This record gives sequence, structure tokens and C-alpha cells, in this order.
Amino acid sequence: MSRSHGEFELIRRLAARVGECEAADVVGIGDDAAAVLRDGKWLLLTCDIAVEGRHFRLGKAAPADVGWKVASANVSDIVACGGKAEHALISLGVPPHVSEDQLEALYGGIAEAAQSYGFFVLGGNVSRSQELIVDVFMTGTAQRFIPRGGARPGDRIALSGPLGDSAAGLELLDVRQRAAANDHENRLIRSHLRPRARDDLVESLQQGASAAIDISDGLSSDAGHLAEASGVRLDLERSRLPVSPDLQAFARSRDAAHWKWVLHGGEDYQILFTFPREHDPVFEAAGIAVVGEVRAGHGVYLDGEMLIPEGWDHLAE
Repeated sequence: MSRSHGEFELIRRLAARVGECEAADVVGIGDDAAAVLRDGKWLLLTCDIAVEGRHFRLGKAAPADVGWKVASANVSDIVACGGKAEHALISLGVPPHVSEDQLEALYGGIAEAAQSYGFFVLGGNVSRSQELIVDVFMTGTAQRFIPRGGARPGDRIALSGPLGDSAAGLELLDVRQRAAANDHENRLIRSHLRPRARDDLVESLQQGASAAIDISDGLSSDAGHLAEASGVRLDLERSRLPVSPDLQAFARSRDAAHWKWVLHGGEDYQILFTFPREHDPVFEAAGIAVVGEVRAGHGVYLDGEMLIPEGWDHLAE
């Protein structure tokens, strides 16, 4: 099968092979998590894989950091659908060059995440592989399922926090050791190695969000997924996008604008979401930045110009 169209075209083609579940109590392919309605509550199901050399590099990232991050990525998917993470299964592909001590450290990072987010690891599977592979399957629950496809014209667009820090941290890891970095660079590196899923926002999202997606592949790409799923146009305002002081300092040190990292950097695990205006008080109280408005139409626009998706593609060279 040709992969010339990238990750999401492949997903569409594979989804067509297995067919769509049309039951009213099931949410299938196309959101951050799948869901099944059980006894008036949504059971959320998601999975995420991290492959050595593709998603992380041992030596640049400690095994415990890898464990924390892949667990947090799954928690973020659960949060984006309005839920709380509850249980996880972990599958490992173990290569000869990874020691048992490293694997125990990896599980130490997963255990830290489990304690912090409040989920339990119930089991998993292990196999031999050519590189270290960590695959997490996670479940959660939500009183109300929040889809990518619920945005409507007139809704506000909001971001749960600043973007671009993780991508900048990755660049720093590529060029230097952590011990050589200054304070703001250390914080950027930590944003990449130890991102925090926004589980603190679940209650607010439940109260008012009409659509949501987590920022794992970059704003320019993930906003496009939400706009396409909802059949709407997202109009973003550059001046409203939250940017951390650390990223601003990093950009100044390179005599560059910070927008490359803000718009196209991934793995921040912030939440992009929409909500009707009557819920302004809910999100003002949560300190959420309103960054634009949903309008009739298609695509994503930044200050009136179409925003081309340039975020992460898991199948790109």
C-alpha cells in the first residue's frame, strides 16, 4: 500500500476496510478517543505508540521520561474527550540493547504518571523487537463525550495554554546536553520530556466545550482536524495565541520569530476547544485564552490568511 498521502490518508483507507459502527451508543474512528455508552456514562478508549528513533531517543531522553510522556499522551486524549483516565495496559517491544534496569526505569516513569493522573496499570504484553516500542492502551470515563465535530458558527475558540515549548525543547536536546542549558532552556527541555496533560480542565470542558482536540501534532494540523470534523472555519488571531516567556527568550537567542514553534510544533498536549459564548464565565474563571471564533466555511485562518498545516505526520520521512 502506498503511503504517499501520509498518516491521515492511511487511517482513512484502513478505516474503510473495517467499516463504521453506526450504533448510537458508540463513537468510532475520528476523535481523540473512541467511546461506548454504558449505564449513562461514556467509556473512553485510546492508544498511543512510541517507537525508539521515531518518537524518542535513549540518551537524549531518560527511560523514566519516555514512560511519563507516553502515558501523558494517552491521558491527554482522554481529557480532550472530556474524561478522566482510569486504567491502562502497556505493551513493550524489547530490543537486545535495552537492559532490564532501563525497562524498570521506564515503568518507573509510567508509575509516576499513574499516581499523578490517578489511573491504574492492569497488565500488558512483551515481545522482542529491533527497537524499543512502548504502546499504551488506556480507558477513561466521561459524563458527556466531547467530540472534534461539535463546533458551530459563533462559538469561541480557546487554548488551554502556551504552545511551542515542547518543540523548542526538542531542538535544544538535539544540540546540547541538558546540563549546559540555562534556566529558560531547562524549562523548555522539561516541557518536551515531561509534558503535563491538562486533566485539571476536565470539569470546565464538561460544563461548556462544544468540540475539542489535544495539541499533539501542532496547532496548524490539529486545528485543521477539528475544523474538518465540525465542517466549519476556524478564525484565529495571532495576537491572542499564548506564548511563554521561555519560548520568547529562546526565539530571541536565535534571532527568530517564535511563530514557527507556536504554530507547527507538537507534543505540548494543551487542548484546543470551542464553546458557546454563554459559557464565557466558566472559562474566564479557569484562566483560558480565547484565541478566535468559529465561522461558517472551511479550513483554518490566521489573521485572515489560510493557515497551512505543517505539523507532525507519523509516517513522514
